[in-house]
Amino acid sequence: MAYEVEKRNEVLYAVKISAEPTELEKEVNEICKEIKKTAKIPGFRPGKAPINIIKKYYEETIRDALLRNFVPEKLSEAIKENNLQVISELVVEALDFSLKENKFSTTVLFEVKPAIELKPEDYKGIKATKTIREITDEDVEKVIEGLRNQQAQFNEVDREAREGDLVDIEYETIVKGDEKEEPQKGSVSVILGQNQLWPEIEKEVLGKKAGEEGEVSFTAPEDEKIYGEAAGKEITVKFKISAVKEKILPELNDEFAKKFGFENLEDMKKKIRENLEKSEKEREQEEVEDQIVDELLKKVNIPVPQSMLDLEIRAQAENQLAKLAQFGVDVRQMNPQTLVEMVRPTAEKTVKVKLLLEKVAELEGLEVTDEDLDAEIQKLAEAAFNGDYVQARQSLEERGLLGMIKQDVLRQKALDRLIELAEVEEVPAEKTNKPEE
Repeated sequence: MAYEVEKRNEVLYAVKISAEPTELEKEVNEICKEIKKTAKIPGFRPGKAPINIIKKYYEETIRDALLRNFVPEKLSEAIKENNLQVISELVVEALDFSLKENKFSTTVLFEVKPAIELKPEDYKGIKATKTIREITDEDVEKVIEGLRNQQAQFNEVDREAREGDLVDIEYETIVKGDEKEEPQKGSVSVILGQNQLWPEIEKEVLGKKAGEEGEVSFTAPEDEKIYGEAAGKEITVKFKISAVKEKILPELNDEFAKKFGFENLEDMKKKIRENLEKSEKEREQEEVEDQIVDELLKKVNIPVPQSMLDLEIRAQAENQLAKLAQFGVDVRQMNPQTLVEMVRPTAEKTVKVKLLLEKVAELEGLEVTDEDLDAEIQKLAEAAFNGDYVQARQSLEERGLLGMIKQDVLRQKALDRLIELAEVEEVPAEKTNKPEE
């Protein structure tokens, strides 16, 4: 059996495999002998039908057997001899098969990992800036205030509404230019000062007490983000304040801290600071990584295999849908193609970065040790399996994800190496935010 390898582009290859007539006849006869053992053909007992009859009744089965058993061996030989690293599923592009004419040839398509022209001097000494920001007491207090607001209660009061109050409103809205221009009636509860109302309406609500009414007419600015379909149209809103409620924040003490799993208030402040400092270190790391990677991407041409891009688009689209669903968006109403195009640029860059980092790992001789893999699995165990390493590893093995985790660790090691080899300047946050004179 002969084969021909054709390079269609930088990542797409085709292998045409053809069988010599004598070779094909021998292989087909062997396949027919196996079929013959269980073949059910009218007029013949099992195992007694002649080969020519088997060929007549089981041509498709013979064809599938050739594709399943005969082709892979030759294809594997072609891939090995040409030093190709296949990264996609194999696709049969063409098949020419006839038992009558004793011929068989097929063309198989697949994508390979692209060759990336990268030299150590391309990534050594890249300049990057790390913005250093110290965590302050004010940062800690902001987090605590956020937690206090989560636990806030609203008590009804007899006074004018002001920012921070929760206000219950009954309303009637007319938008000129709508098809029916019928009043839209309803009720809503909003916190003033948080951009939950159109600004023209909030201005009229502020200062009013429960039971008071108001009316406002205006032409909405051409801003669909704020006004939606009413942008640019004349709007009239009549409203009545049903209730004004004042925010009451819980007292900041040890009991409050215990509600969030802390031992006391001091423990709460300490651990919040630790978490903020950890997040800040991660931000610093990502800031430097992004600069180095972006600089490298400018220097190196990285072809993007369609199979890798499709997988990344699917993963990012699913992640985006999950996020939107958390915010109450009905994702069933979204146009799938719109979502695909939305994530495509990011997905394409992600694929390029993955390939780039794998090349760096290759040039630097980086490998993932058992200890590296165990440490990463333990991190996943802490995040999703209550710290149970055995359960986490078993889950990853059952889903065939260990290889993917290993690749993630390898890429991170490559990123760490790039940072080691870079020239990183640390700059205080205040200096980077200072306006030019």
